[in-house]
Amino acid sequence: MEEAGKGRIQDKDREEGQELAKAGKRRQRRDEAGMGSMLFFMAACGVSEGVLAGFLSKQETDVLLCLAFLGILYYAALLTGMELCRRQREWFYEKAGNYRQLALWHGLSCGAAVGMAFLPGFARPLLFVSMGMSMVSNSFFGLMFGMYHGMVYVLCGQGSLYLFLCEILLAAGGCLAAYFLESRESLPWKAVFLFLYVFADVLIFSYLAFGVLEWDVLALGAGNGLASSMAGVLLYPGLLARLQAAPQKRLEKILQENFGLVQDVRSFSKADYEHAKRVSALAGACANLVGADADVASAGGFYYRLGRMLGEPYVENGVALAKSSHFPRSVVGILSEYYGEEKLPSTVESAIVHIVDSLVARFELLEAKTASSSWNQDILVYQTLNEHSASGLYDASGFSMNMFLKVRDYLIKEAKLF
Repeated sequence: MEEAGKGRIQDKDREEGQELAKAGKRRQRRDEAGMGSMLFFMAACGVSEGVLAGFLSKQETDVLLCLAFLGILYYAALLTGMELCRRQREWFYEKAGNYRQLALWHGLSCGAAVGMAFLPGFARPLLFVSMGMSMVSNSFFGLMFGMYHGMVYVLCGQGSLYLFLCEILLAAGGCLAAYFLESRESLPWKAVFLFLYVFADVLIFSYLAFGVLEWDVLALGAGNGLASSMAGVLLYPGLLARLQAAPQKRLEKILQENFGLVQDVRSFSKADYEHAKRVSALAGACANLVGADADVASAGGFYYRLGRMLGEPYVENGVALAKSSHFPRSVVGILSEYYGEEKLPSTVESAIVHIVDSLVARFELLEAKTASSSWNQDILVYQTLNEHSASGLYDASGFSMNMFLKVRDYLIKEAKLF
C-alpha cells in the first residue's frame, strides 16, 4: 500500500513536470511570435517613413512606389542581418533589453526622420539619430539606419548626391560618438569635437554642392553642430545610464517571489525550489566576498537548473527559456555553462555558481543518507573544491587562487550548507 502511494505521488509529480514543460515551451513560442511582431513593426515604421516623406514632399506615384519597394528591400536585408546577429552574438542582451525597447527607439527615430524632412538639407541632426540607434544596437546598424534616412531624403527631392554623402558622414560620426560618449570624462571637449565635426562636414559638402560658401548654409551647419553636440553631451549619458540600469532592474525582477518562472520552479518541485534558493543565497554571498557581481551570481544560482523543468537537453532548454524571458546576458551565459557540459565557466560568477551548486547537491545527498557534522562539512568542501580546481574547470573564468581560498574558507567556516 505504501509503495503504491509513493508511486501515485511520483506519477503526479511527473505529470505536473510535464505540464510545466509544455507551459514553458508555449511561453517560448509566444515570445518568439512577439519578437516577430516587433520586427514587423520596425519594418512597417521604416517603409511608412519613406512613403510618408514622399507624400508630404508631393512626389509622383512612381517615386512613392520606388520608396515603398526600397523600404521593403532595405528592411528585408537589415532585419535579416539583425536576427542573424542576435542568434550568433546575442547583442541585444548587451544593450537593448529586448526587441520591444529596440522597436520603440526605432519607431521614434523614424518619426523624427519624417519631421526632419521639413528642415533644410544641411540642418538635419542625423548624427544624433544614428548615435541613438548605435546605443541600443551597435554601430553597424546605427550606420545603416542613418544611411536609409539619407536615401529617403534624396529620393524625395530634398537633396543632392553631396547632401547624401554629407549625411552618411554624419551617420558615421554618430556611431563613433556612441562609443566615446560612454565616458563622462572631458565632456566639454567632446562637445567641441562634435560641433567641429558636424560643421566641417556641412562646410565641405555645401561648397561642393553650390560651388560657394553661403552664409545661410553655414548658419545651418553651425546650428546642426550645436544641436548635435549639445544633444549628445546632455542627453546621451542619461539615456545610456538608463539603458545600462535595465539589466540590474531585470535581475531584481527575475528573483522576486511573484515572478512567473520563480513560481514555475516552485510548482515543478519543492526540492528544486529549496535547492535553488540555497544556491542563490550562497553564490551571492561568495560573489560579494571576492568582489564579483553578487546579483548576477544570485540569479545564475537560482536558475542554474532551469533546463530540468523542460527535460533533456537541459542546457539548451534552460538557455532557450532564459532568453525567451529576456534574462540579462550575464545570467544566460551562466546557464549555457551548466556544469561545463557544453562550455567551461567563462566568468567568476559562473565559476562560483558551479562550485556552490555542486557542493550543495553533494550535501543534500549526504544529508539524506547520514547525520550532518562539521567534520563531514569540512572534508566535503575540501574534497569537492580541490577536485574541481585540479580538473581545470575554472582556468578560463578568471577565478584566481586568492578568490578560491576566500570562497573555500567561507564555505567551511560560515556557510550553512546543511
